[in-house]
Amino acid sequence: MAFHAYKLHECFNLKHYLKIPKELFLHPLYKDKLSSDSILLYGFLLDRLSLSIVNRWTDKDDSVYLYFTRKELQELLGLSDKTIAKAFRELRECELVHEEKQKCSKPNIIYVGKIQELPNDYFKNRKNSASSTGNFTALEPENLRSNNTNINNTNRVSSNSLKRDNRFYDNSDQYQNLDRFYVI
Repeated sequence: MAFHAYKLHECFNLKHYLKIPKELFLHPLYKDKLSSDSILLYGFLLDRLSLSIVNRWTDKDDSVYLYFTRKELQELLGLSDKTIAKAFRELRECELVHEEKQKCSKPNIIYVGKIQELPNDYFKNRKNSASSTGNFTALEPENLRSNNTNINNTNRVSSNSLKRDNRFYDNSDQYQNLDRFYVI
């Protein structure tokens, strides 16, 4: 099998992919409490949730639910029953999933919980990137020198390979104007 790199016009034309919210990796509510297996499981639950929305699977409160058997998840993720159970437990503890058992060995009804998003200014404050324990041997972020953007001219994209009639592809396969990202 040979390596084939994505071309410019193909980069955002991926048809089958999972969307995994970054908050699961960054938010203090989830960062140290969710394993990579539970984060991946949450991504697959969100994907299945979109199918439930299309099929209008809602309860009397208009909450969307889905069906996903443990066996399906084991085969899909290549994980054991014990690992799937642990991933569901971690998601339940973070209030990202709720299950209701059904009778007669029917699959559980699964509700996917909303993620608490990080505030918009989370990444603007450099002190947020420091460790909560403070036990770093490296310099703290507030003591580091910043990049002098007046010298480096970071407001301009210099690569002509990205620019094609001042446009690029976004996730919806539509052209977007690059002029809003840099000064010409």
